[in-house]
Amino acid sequence: MIKGFEQVHLLPPEHQGHLQWPAALGAGLIAGVILLIVPHGSPWEALSFFAPAVMGRPLPAGVQLPLVIVSLIHLGVSVVYGLLVSRAVANAIQARAILIGGIIGLVLYGLNWLAVGFFSPGMRGNDVSVAFTHLVFGLITAGVYRGLLKRKAAQ
Repeated sequence: MIKGFEQVHLLPPEHQGHLQWPAALGAGLIAGVILLIVPHGSPWEALSFFAPAVMGRPLPAGVQLPLVIVSLIHLGVSVVYGLLVSRAVANAIQARAILIGGIIGLVLYGLNWLAVGFFSPGMRGNDVSVAFTHLVFGLITAGVYRGLLKRKAAQ
């Protein structure tokens, strides 16, 4: 035991249960940037930072977009997903929020799978790694959102 150690007690968030927009936008952007650097949610994956991918899904071979445009699309999707995940975890405590974030990430993957199948079936492929990316996105976003929440002042 460390002498004089005191357990950290987090102050409760302001407006418990309500979405805090700055924290939600920040969480989506931070998770999006992390998944720009590590496109499949794992640093040991074959895709690298310079591979054009949106939320873990590589673009079809025939689509030639500049990396900047692909990155902006990815970050836009990340912000929208981040708002959804943040809204879902607004009422939860930290540990439960992360679990819920992972589940919401998988639900978003299911919606993504349906949308890609309908609008662009050529983008399907290696869906296990895309599902893993969505799971990691949900976990990161939920944790970052809970960490960025504005807290009540100490009394």
